Amino acid sequence: LTQPTLRERLLYYLRTECYAQGSRTVRLPFDRAGLADYLGADRSALSRELSTMQREGLIDTYRSSFKLLEPDALQQMVQ
Repeated sequence: LTQPTLRERLLYYLRTECYAQGSRTVRLPFDRAGLADYLGADRSALSRELSTMQREGLIDTYRSSFKLLEPDALQQMVQ
């Protein structure tokens, strides 16, 4: 996870999990606090970024499940 921003780290991780799980909807093995720790971020910063991404129509979230709504746009955001 060498992406410079929290958004890029998050998108890279979610995209990788989508490919690994073979679905645009992924279930993560940990809660938001665990995800924040894994990404090296503060939990509140992660929650803010997830909310922003939802408002932008990039993802949909429910607890530990995430659905990538625009995978092609996300692919271009993280290179």
